Formats: sequence, structure tokens, C-alpha cells
Amino acid sequence: MSKELEAARALVKMLEEREQSNKVKLESLKAGETFCIGENDYIVLEQHEGKTKAISKDFIAKHKKFADDTADYETSELRKYTEAEIQPTIEEEVGAENLVEHTVSLTTVDGQDDYGELTCKVRPLTFDEARKYNNLIVNNDLDDWWWTCTAWTSPNRECNRSITVVLPSGLVCGNNCGFSRGVRPVCILKSNIFVSKGK
Repeated sequence: MSKELEAARALVKMLEEREQSNKVKLESLKAGETFCIGENDYIVLEQHEGKTKAISKDFIAKHKKFADDTADYETSELRKYTEAEIQPTIEEEVGAENLVEHTVSLTTVDGQDDYGELTCKVRPLTFDEARKYNNLIVNNDLDDWWWTCTAWTSPNRECNRSITVVLPSGLVCGNNCGFSRGVRPVCILKSNIFVSKGK
């Protein structure tokens, strides 16, 4: 074996060991702490029964329309974009087997259940989650509002094209589905994986 090949292998081994030493088990992070998925930081929202719920710290996408004329996340352009463009990049980084499929309620802000439930792996935050985790999701460095997946009300009421959005300050309000806003995806991961701590 040549000295150059030996040196190259030693360097690769050293880099691998250094990368591993900088990683922690996801389950060791508390709510509010951050970790990396690829080049993006995610905030731990909750640890529960071997699973970690997290939201991106910054926008993964900007200027994305929710939909032309519906407040139903299940049939929205935003869902199609999230599952076709964002979900595969997360799966590539953490392994598809470590991304947990879950069911989320699409109950409207005023308590209507016209939109039912949705089973998914990656999605925007719900209105109830925006309230529950409000202190953790504030990011005044963001330059736009961002979508949740919760409609303001049901299709047979006024404002039936309004979607709940969150401002950088954490304020929650309604916005027309045809506008373009930021996207901060939420996902649930198996918490026994190793991750790099965020900034």
C-alpha cells in the first residue's frame, strides 16, 4: 500500500471520528434546543415516547402560495410542495425510516371539523401547536409571515379562504390563501438517532 493511500485513509478516518464526536443523540436535546438537518437548523418542540417533534428555525422556502381558492391543506398547493420538495430532503439527511408518519387534526380556528384529519410526515404547524409552542417558534430574524396548515373557519362561513399565519414575533392571525408566505416545516423524528447540535 502506498504512503499516499495510507495517509488518505487515515485522514478519512480522522474526519469520520471528528464528525461522530460532534454528534449527540436527538433524545438528549431539550425543548428549545436546536439541531441540524442538512444545512438547516431545527428547533426541538417536544420529546415524547421516543419521538422528537421539531420545526425549522428559518424558512425552508419563501414566497409560497397556500392555494388558489381553498383553505383545505389536504388539497392545497402548499401540501404538494411540502411533500414533493421538502420531505425528500429531510428523508435524505435523516433516513426515511426515521421520519415518523403521524395524524394531525385540521380543525379550524373556530372549532369546525369540516377538513377532518390528515396523515403525513412533514407539514406546517397547526394553530393549536402555534399556541402551545409559541415561545419556542418566535424568530424575529425572519422577514415574512409563515403558513400553518389550519384554516380560519369552515367553507360555509365568512373568511372561508383565510389560513392561520404566524408573524416573526409569534403573533397569530389570518391571511388569504392566495398570498405568498414563508414555509417552516414540522416533522416528527425517532429520537434515538444521532444529530449535530445547531447554533
